[in-house]
Amino acid sequence: MNRIIFGGGFDPIHLGHINMALVARDTLKGEVIFVPAKVAIWKEESIDEEHKLAMLRLAVSKYEGFSIDTFELEQKEQPRSYQTVAYFKKKYPRDKLFFLIGQDQANAFNQWLNPEKIAKEAQIVYYKRPKFIVNQENVDRFKMIALEGPVVDIASSDVRALKSVAVPEEVLNYIEENNLYFISKVRSYIKESRFNHSLSVAHLAYRLAKKHQLDYQKAYIAGILHDLAKGIDKDESLAMMKQLYPEFLDIGAYAYHQFLGETLVKRDFNIQDEEILNAIKYHTTGRANMCWLEKLIYAADKIEPSRPFDSSDLIAAMEEDLNGGFLTVLKANYDYLKEHHKAIDNRLSDECFKQYLG
Repeated sequence: MNRIIFGGGFDPIHLGHINMALVARDTLKGEVIFVPAKVAIWKEESIDEEHKLAMLRLAVSKYEGFSIDTFELEQKEQPRSYQTVAYFKKKYPRDKLFFLIGQDQANAFNQWLNPEKIAKEAQIVYYKRPKFIVNQENVDRFKMIALEGPVVDIASSDVRALKSVAVPEEVLNYIEENNLYFISKVRSYIKESRFNHSLSVAHLAYRLAKKHQLDYQKAYIAGILHDLAKGIDKDESLAMMKQLYPEFLDIGAYAYHQFLGETLVKRDFNIQDEEILNAIKYHTTGRANMCWLEKLIYAADKIEPSRPFDSSDLIAAMEEDLNGGFLTVLKANYDYLKEHHKAIDNRLSDECFKQYLG
């Protein structure tokens, strides 16, 4: 039987890992064995092993031909790759072993400890990246073979920093429930009730974006960060507005958080994507000429399920048609604000209502 050793930090496991494993499984016709490291050799620290393993199990359990071996986690110190391969050679003496790595690792393979020993006991397989030049000297020296397939360009560090949520949904839910990575950081900015609202907005936006085959990662990120500036007190908020957004001072203090949210997201989360930033910047007031993500976050903020009214019909309208649903939500919000004498007489909202409602 073919056994494909796939080691890594998996901190957390993401869709790039899953993609590589699926291509390896189907091309090499073997079992992919995920081998989580205690701490990847090029890193200084890693998440608790309990969480790492739990997320890995959630991610791989639904795939045939995937398994997990905890050999490296069970050692007192992080084993080197040649030791891991030796373990599998002893465990499966009659099977053919493959050692799956990325092309970047293949290019530096000669710098690993005892690379010849690894290559002797397992066939080195590297996942090809079309835009990168391979170190042909290493390929020839260690008799590597290339694995070709779709490339999912993602790193675990991107997930930890909330630059991406390209992880299986089960893993994303686990991250939320266990206050891991970016979740604890977002929580530090706002009260728990506001965080719960933001999480609900993120979930709804994520689901709607997926249904309409739009970028669900952007939808989730904008949703969970849209109210980040709600934790800033009034005096500081006014001072920041005078310094950073003097052109929007006339909009009204109730909306200052949307502008300041853009600043926090750029400064503290290093997110520069204009669609995400604008979705946060105008989620309260709306504006003219809104992109799909602005419409989605504006609507999700108003109708997420934890709001104290039955929003199921409005959510259904968004599920049926994004633009039509947005108009339905916008009209409902306009009527609500008028009925309850809420402040909407600002130029941004006026432009939004006039363009979309007439």
